[in-house]
Amino acid sequence: MSFTLQDLGENIKNIRLLKKSRHKPGKPMLQKELADLAGIPASSLCNIENGRYKNPTWDMLTKIASGLNCDIADFFVKAKKEIPASQIALTEMIEMIVREKLEHILKESE
Repeated sequence: MSFTLQDLGENIKNIRLLKKSRHKPGKPMLQKELADLAGIPASSLCNIENGRYKNPTWDMLTKIASGLNCDIADFFVKAKKEIPASQIALTEMIEMIVREKLEHILKESE
């Protein structure tokens, strides 16, 4: 799978939401706040986060990274998909059944 502008925007948005607002302690950083810190228009940041900005420059991304106090490389990491709890439970159940069957087979062979 290739890395898209949508992936870039989602990564920036996720990092921004993890950062705390300077103006409202305990709240995530708003787009407007990051745009002000980065010195870019809020509309540009909005378009980048939504994958609609077709050609974000390296300079613009560097400013956003500076505003977020992070490394620009963080923007280009492919996000890991979360595994649903039902999938984890099913996998654990299958492993338990297989383990029990193996133990049963081993006991019978003794």
